[in-house]
Amino acid sequence: MLHKKTNKKINKYVMLLLTAVLCIGLLSACGKDDELNPGLTFADVEGGEVVATYKDGSVTDKEFNKFKSALALTQGMDPSILDMEGYREYILEQYIVYKVLAGKATEEQQTEAKDEALANFTQFEEILKGSGDVNEQLKSYDLTRNDVATFLTMGSAVSKYIDSQITDEMMKTEYEDNKADYSLYDVRQIVINLAVPDAETGETKSRTEEEALALAQEVKTKLDAGGSWDELAKEYSDDATKDSGGVYTDYMGGRWYEPVKEAAYTQELNTVGDPVLSPIGYHILMVEGRDVLEYDAVAQTTKDMIRYVLSNTVMDDFMNKELPEYEINITLPPVNNAEPDAAEGTEEAGNEPSTDEAANEESTDGAESDSTSEEAAQ
Repeated sequence: MLHKKTNKKINKYVMLLLTAVLCIGLLSACGKDDELNPGLTFADVEGGEVVATYKDGSVTDKEFNKFKSALALTQGMDPSILDMEGYREYILEQYIVYKVLAGKATEEQQTEAKDEALANFTQFEEILKGSGDVNEQLKSYDLTRNDVATFLTMGSAVSKYIDSQITDEMMKTEYEDNKADYSLYDVRQIVINLAVPDAETGETKSRTEEEALALAQEVKTKLDAGGSWDELAKEYSDDATKDSGGVYTDYMGGRWYEPVKEAAYTQELNTVGDPVLSPIGYHILMVEGRDVLEYDAVAQTTKDMIRYVLSNTVMDDFMNKELPEYEINITLPPVNNAEPDAAEGTEEAGNEPSTDEAANEESTDGAESDSTSEEAAQ
């Protein structure tokens, strides 16, 4: 679903934070810290200056600072990055979204979220111990243990609320409408990239589409004549699997570029297909296996991916249909010593987390990389 630029950014931030919470939740919990008493709001934030208002609520600088610090700590970020002019406004809107959605969780969901956060905090604390004294690390972020537990509780409550909006019917419909995305494939492929790094200089050399297609057709001709996939992959392929014969096993279709996915879904089995053009180059495919199942027979990992995709849909609906009704008004003071060009640079290039930027870089395997979705699928 397409949505406005601002909403798209906020949604990515929200999903980034959800991922941070979920990743901590995937750890094996070893009990909970009964000394903590987290909730859906930060403690000891009275008397702060109001930096945003919205329907039925407001945000003070004290609570916003705690949220920023907790986000930075769990993401391993320098907190000062979140104070960049233009960037912090998006983080503040994200915080409001979290306050609103966590408040929509039922009492039962909130209780479950608290219990989950307490258990997960124990594991997160163990992670922090690997980097030194926990109390010193928390102090450097101006946080308490309860602040971090509250941050985790909020994220868990949001996750549980979003999850509760996803019905079995939505799951089945998403699967049936996009079977090519969720089917698993055993494929061999050789990729002829349009841009190739020079091994000696490190500079990128470009091929025209005509040049890449000519090479791809040369490869197909040799394969049709009985050539070895292993040998030809080593000789021609620009793919990361060139040294293993271009083999992909149990690969989910949705991770490929659309033309490659469609070829994998429709191409005759055990036949060398015609070269397929994607944004990175030409792909020569042979589909050795295709596992297209009825919904009730798909693996739980696939259902987890479907649920993850639908969680984005639920978030999109909220961002586009409900959030505007909250009439958010941000009154953050100017950043001290902010350079005039800093905000503009943030707007265009630095307003999305580095993990998100990396997730959207084109990969040479013909996949449209999405690190968070891959984590959810595994």
